[in-house]
Amino acid sequence: MFSGGLDSTAMLVKLLTESDDELRVHHIRMANREGRDGAEQRAVESIVAWCRDRYRPFRYSESGLDFRALEAIPIDYLSIAFVACQVAIDTPRCNRVAVASLARDTDIENRSARQRRVFDALYECYRYRKLGEPHVQWIYPVYHATKQALAHSLPRELVALTWSCRRPVRRGAGWHPCGACKACLARQGISDQN
Repeated sequence: MFSGGLDSTAMLVKLLTESDDELRVHHIRMANREGRDGAEQRAVESIVAWCRDRYRPFRYSESGLDFRALEAIPIDYLSIAFVACQVAIDTPRCNRVAVASLARDTDIENRSARQRRVFDALYECYRYRKLGEPHVQWIYPVYHATKQALAHSLPRELVALTWSCRRPVRRGAGWHPCGACKACLARQGISDQN
């Protein structure tokens, strides 16, 4: 699953350079009242093009969830579990789902367990219909890394393409990081852009 952020970009590069696995990279255009979907989409398109030019081929797809009419902001990791299930079923021989969670993320152990339970419940419905693989493993390729280590592992020009801000500020035809959300604070000192 690919968001266009620093963590998922580092995960993508790691999988492209350290494995021979056939990859399907999937982005969810998740629109909500935070308004980050446009900035994320721009980052995703730039990063996918950059990686395709410099690394090996991979399959790319995207889907969308639109929650802009809701006051509440949905829990991203549960939406990701739902979409990951659909992508796993749609991908022949898919037996792994890669997620760019970090050990230092807030409550990551419980969040990952809840995410996996949602995925498993949905996947079981497909397995009942004899679809999908018998087992799907969730992997966390950059789990033990820090944001700083991830940034240092990537070319600077690629880091500059990533987007992490949860509440971007729209200026003209572009977006600027808010500088105050949790994601912006986690990236302080890593890059000027975001």
